[in-house]
Amino acid sequence: MIDLIIIAGYFSVMLFVGWRSRRQSAESYWVAERRYHTSRVTASLVATIFGASSTMGIIGLGYSRGLTGAWWSLIGGIALIPFGMFLASRVRALNVYTLPDILKNAYGRRVALPAGLMIALAWCGVIAAQLIAGARLLCGLVLLDFQFALGIVAIVFIVYTYWGGQLSVIRTDFWQLILFIAGLFVSLAFLISSQGSLDAVWRHVPPEHLRFPVSSAFGWYEVLVFYPLIVGLPYLVGPDIYSRVLCARNDRVARKSVLFAAAAVIPLSFLLVFFGVSARAQFPGIPAETALPETLSVLIPAGLRGLIVAGFLGAIMSSADTCLISASTILSLNVICPLHGTSKEQHLRITRGALLAVGGAAWLIAGLQQGIISSLLLGYTVFVGGVVLPTLASFYRKRLKITSTGAFWAIVVGGSTAILGKIRGGIFLKGVLTSNGETLLQHLLGPQYLSILPIILSLVVMVVVSRAVRS
Repeated sequence: MIDLIIIAGYFSVMLFVGWRSRRQSAESYWVAERRYHTSRVTASLVATIFGASSTMGIIGLGYSRGLTGAWWSLIGGIALIPFGMFLASRVRALNVYTLPDILKNAYGRRVALPAGLMIALAWCGVIAAQLIAGARLLCGLVLLDFQFALGIVAIVFIVYTYWGGQLSVIRTDFWQLILFIAGLFVSLAFLISSQGSLDAVWRHVPPEHLRFPVSSAFGWYEVLVFYPLIVGLPYLVGPDIYSRVLCARNDRVARKSVLFAAAAVIPLSFLLVFFGVSARAQFPGIPAETALPETLSVLIPAGLRGLIVAGFLGAIMSSADTCLISASTILSLNVICPLHGTSKEQHLRITRGALLAVGGAAWLIAGLQQGIISSLLLGYTVFVGGVVLPTLASFYRKRLKITSTGAFWAIVVGGSTAILGKIRGGIFLKGVLTSNGETLLQHLLGPQYLSILPIILSLVVMVVVSRAVRS
């Protein structure tokens, strides 16, 4: 009972913070008034990164395949380094509100509109992953039906974000990050002490789980190609990452915050994957994504368990609210509002309506998908296939000679291919590739190869069309 009271108290505090921030300007709702310093922006970046994918997702990967599971967020930390060194200050100096605004400045409104649609669609999958993780955590604490727990998490985080916008998000991310890190260390200490020593952990896990950087289940193709492209690129070009940078006080703060966040991601990645490995030694034979809930429900005493669950829920919520406000701002400002010559106040009302729509769609996807990593890959594949390369090219447009038409068709072709490839395991692409022979078909239709095909098509279309159409 004490655990439920603590969780209810945590949800109440989050709703109160959002409610207190409900009357604010459009500038505050979209970019938190662009007034925050390095510590706040860094904490918000790290809190955003360590959401569902880097709590239950990485712990689950550590449980199922070992230390190589750390690559899920390690590759993101590595991608943040070039972003911080070369792009973060340039993004902040543009004084835009969203990632598609960068495309609009470089290529025009007709490119920003399909990009905004693509991001809103893709980020529904990313938000769904956060909701799934939060629901599974609640189910591990108390005996709740998954759909009921999902509804609780979805309603609380949608309402809190609807009221508070970016301002309440960046205000709470620092404390949610502290609570998450403290909970991680405490629960890991309980997990190791339950087995006596680290040596006992090593003895009870398969030797293959201790291999790094590659293993028999995770090879160099994943490390050098698949993860950098599908998982790493959204850190280099990502609406949630950019939304944190746009809240920075100036371009210098933006650059420092990204580099500090990259430094924090690396040790936390190894801690989380080691948690999964240790859980494998303690609880063999359970579903991988239940490793964290099982550890908390079995090993952590009542009261403390509620605090730790609140910490992990804080990590999930801090990522979910950033993704939700980013996607809804993009949908409103770059897709809906260009069709209406309205004021900023009216744009703000449209943003709040878009937030409810995106949150509801993510809730629906979460109820159907119910897999954390699979939901994230769904979102990342669509986003990377359509938006990443034209955005990167926009920073070097004149040198690369990329035209507006080339960028437009790269987004449309790459994003559409990714969406079609995800429908029923890629029915459309199967029909296209059948004529190439059975061996090539079987080789290409593996999910890792299918996921990078939209990126290749996006690049080819962008270059070829830009050379053919000089406008």
